[in-house]
Amino acid sequence: MTRPTREAARRALASVAPLCATTTRHFPLAGGVLALADRDGLIDALAFGHADLERAVPMTAPRLFEIGSISKLFTSLVIDRLIESGRLAGEDPVGPLLAWAGLSPSIARARVVELLTHTAGLPLGSDGLADDAGELWASRETVAADVDPPRFHYSNLGYLVLGEVARTLTGRRLPELVADWLLGPLGMETAVAEIAWGTRESLATGYAPARPDRPWVPGDPIAPATYFETDSAAGNVAASAIDMAALVAALLRAAAGEAGGAISPATFARVTTTLAPTGEPTHTPVGTLPVTMSRYGLGLNVERIGGNLCVTHGGGMVGHSTFLLVDCTLGLGVVVLTNANGDTLASHLLARAAHAQLVAEATGTPSALPDLDPAVRTTLEGAGALVSDTGEPLEIVAGDEGARVRYRGREGSLYRTATGRFVSDHPALRPFHLDRSAEGTWTHGPTTFSPPGSPLPPAAGRATTPALVGHYRSYSPWYPEFRVVARAGRLYLNAPGGVEAPDEEVALVEVAPGTYRIGEDPWLAERLVEGPVRDGEVVAVVRDGLRYSRVFSA
Repeated sequence: MTRPTREAARRALASVAPLCATTTRHFPLAGGVLALADRDGLIDALAFGHADLERAVPMTAPRLFEIGSISKLFTSLVIDRLIESGRLAGEDPVGPLLAWAGLSPSIARARVVELLTHTAGLPLGSDGLADDAGELWASRETVAADVDPPRFHYSNLGYLVLGEVARTLTGRRLPELVADWLLGPLGMETAVAEIAWGTRESLATGYAPARPDRPWVPGDPIAPATYFETDSAAGNVAASAIDMAALVAALLRAAAGEAGGAISPATFARVTTTLAPTGEPTHTPVGTLPVTMSRYGLGLNVERIGGNLCVTHGGGMVGHSTFLLVDCTLGLGVVVLTNANGDTLASHLLARAAHAQLVAEATGTPSALPDLDPAVRTTLEGAGALVSDTGEPLEIVAGDEGARVRYRGREGSLYRTATGRFVSDHPALRPFHLDRSAEGTWTHGPTTFSPPGSPLPPAAGRATTPALVGHYRSYSPWYPEFRVVARAGRLYLNAPGGVEAPDEEVALVEVAPGTYRIGEDPWLAERLVEGPVRDGEVVAVVRDGLRYSRVFSA
């Protein structure tokens, strides 16, 4: 495939400008920057929206963004250098290196390569403490899942371990190593490897939905997100689109076998050929290219997109959402940085849309832009008359002007999220997502809606106790709240949003009295533990080490 000229790449960038302009209506974000780069560096950057809504400050390309989990690549490259120098081996267990932490046997036995590829069976992590060392100590009771056969399961906790390994072997903090070994040599001139209070004035102001207790729908307000310092090995870098273009250029040069750079061809080969069985989830709306392979390497996701070898990674922070897509076959890369909360997929979708336009320029094949409008304007399977398990009628009517929901004498709009769930602005349907099953039923928290005359879903297992059912909140901005509901004899955890919150309803399966596995799959290591019961209600729970308390609102 012939690489498009820089002029052709700029045409591709211009073609997605209208799509960028609509994201501030379709997603809870204020603005962002989309940049294109090749082996020589930045080609062009498109800034859209605002860096600060309250002060009406327009977005510009030099603005810094917290790049979140894209930082894992830098942690991986630091570990790779330690391995290359002989101070560490990929097969080394980490327990002997971190004796101070009192790691659980499940973490202590984890090998370096398993942590890099997210195959150590560790849970995602709780994000309950501000410092990696403290978080490791707090996770000392963590139990990992079975690693034979290996399975990909994304874990921030695993990268915190790697950061502490690097500190043990070098006597230096990971951010210092990242800055000296990578950011400087890569030419990422304004990037920083630790996000401190002094960084705040250079950053685009982060935003999140103003109401974290319910799913966001178009038209809902957003508000400045919580700001805090972090130097975590799982997400410590802040950079501009110009800085990220320098990273893209280095990756492309290394992929092409060009020696002498901060990322060598040998390092790039290790990063992209030591692979987990699977990788990060991908979202490809109509108008973007299919992903035929997705497997996680050493700090990067390796994909086949339209036949091309690509490396990608998303980054989610509180108030910032980013995505990196580097097409090694085409010789071009896309970076999208937005000041939306980290669970917002606009950066992911825009990057894939821009990449599709670049491929279209290379092949001379016209490509329509995807429609990112969440309003449902097409035929919707499962629409029509429904009735709840308590006998209340609900009607979903799809049409060219958008789907409508009629319920309890009022109407509301229906929207499809980027992950395939549904939400409505109907006042009675705000607390939960609407989920459609393959059997034709819809669920909304504790309620099931079925076509009239359909049999109700059978109760599964023993009757659930109502003590755990309720609304829980923590002060962590990463995953601030969730509700536990009972439906058809089972318990489910529903999170309206949050950077580290699940993007689907999750079953709670009791594995010991008062202890629940978070998820149907018996392999999973995530746990929720009940606290004391007062007046028939659990007053607090612990989710993977992070405490939540019951709150008064329903």
